[in-house]
Amino acid sequence: MTEPAHDRFLPLFLPVQADLRAFIGAAVRDVVTREDIFQEVAMILWKKFDLYDPARPFGAWARGIAIRKILEDRRLQGRLPESCTAETLEALSHGFDADEAEASWKDREKALNHCLEQLPERSSRLIRERYHQNHSIERMAEEESLSLDAIYQILSRLRRQLRECVQRRLGLTFE
Repeated sequence: MTEPAHDRFLPLFLPVQADLRAFIGAAVRDVVTREDIFQEVAMILWKKFDLYDPARPFGAWARGIAIRKILEDRRLQGRLPESCTAETLEALSHGFDADEAEASWKDREKALNHCLEQLPERSSRLIRERYHQNHSIERMAEEESLSLDAIYQILSRLRRQLRECVQRRLGLTFE
């Protein structure tokens, strides 16, 4: 692996390391075998990192490799219980995928809360009234002595500003 790839590997691997261990642990009871499989999977991830598609979540890619390694180990050792089939491992992996997606939403929520705190008081109040207190546009226009169009434009600008702030906080670049 080249040095730049090494620099990209660790920031992706370290955050999923505990989940990967947990995933393997859910399928492999023997502590020594579990650790051996984890180490082998880590080495495969390292060696094949150039094949990783960054458009796919790293954790899902790592679990896919772990599934194959678990099944290979069980086949070689003759220890594949019927309750732990490839389908069972895939279902378990999907549960971890859902956890990763939830973590992603938690990161977005945290970023959004930070961005909301950065808004001027009036802007923050308008967002709270519309989206937290569910005030109608008509009520907001009346309270602010503005036209409906003006309220729509203000809210549109604020949503765009918040979206851009969240993207910056998460290091995302969307066109």
